[in-house]
Amino acid sequence: MTNGNSPDMLLTMLLAAAQPAAETAPASSPRMVELVAKDDGAHCLPDGQICFALPNDGESDALPTNLAVSFPGSGDDEKTVLPLPAIAGEPQALRLWPNAVWVRGGDEADGGEGLEMLVGVIGEQRAMYSGGGGTGSRLHLLRFGMAPHAIGLSGEVLDVGWDSALMIRACFSEQDAKDRLGACHDEYEYKAVLKPGPDEGGELPSLTYRSFATAYPQTSRRSEDNSGQKLKPSDLADWKDPECSYERVLRFNNATGRYEMDRPAPDCSVYTEP
Repeated sequence: MTNGNSPDMLLTMLLAAAQPAAETAPASSPRMVELVAKDDGAHCLPDGQICFALPNDGESDALPTNLAVSFPGSGDDEKTVLPLPAIAGEPQALRLWPNAVWVRGGDEADGGEGLEMLVGVIGEQRAMYSGGGGTGSRLHLLRFGMAPHAIGLSGEVLDVGWDSALMIRACFSEQDAKDRLGACHDEYEYKAVLKPGPDEGGELPSLTYRSFATAYPQTSRRSEDNSGQKLKPSDLADWKDPECSYERVLRFNNATGRYEMDRPAPDCSVYTEP
């Protein structure tokens, strides 16, 4: 904390200041909230009562290790720094997910449980190879909560593939370029979105995960040797992979403390791993 106020008094004040934020969330559950990006890199609730940031020292390439939470709506420059849990996969970069999942507002909670939402960080891996390269990222959802006597960031509840873009060199001679009609790279993309799931009244709201995977040109497959192809003009378009473009319902499992898909997901590592 930034001043000498007692923790209980300060948390009570901050929770009270954040109460109007509950009014900005839609009445339906779960409530997906789009955060507002600020010039300083912070992302805030639409009413500006709570902001999140991933601070770093600005002098090294080390990953952020904390989530900074500020409360500009309280009238004071209050900031709390919360340690991030370990992020699997050793990402090379971290950025904030520009959304949040509203679990409950302070005025909705029974028994003084306080405000709770799910915030996310996106971990990114990068790779470079001859004539190409790529990035692959995963979304990690974390539980953030405020109550009159506590403020904290608990463990990860979701880890899913998020967005990836890969480019692999495919022309090694003038003849290759001619045969491929100038399309001298195979390109693979994977993107995902989270949306509200069925309203089932669980401890955490259910979510819907939807992915979209494409390859360009249409004949390209990362798991195969694409050299020597002779492309037609009609091949110069995206091919949507029907297996890795899918939808799943995510439900929170109290026993494991994590979200689980309603049925297994396919192996889409050819799109998600650079």
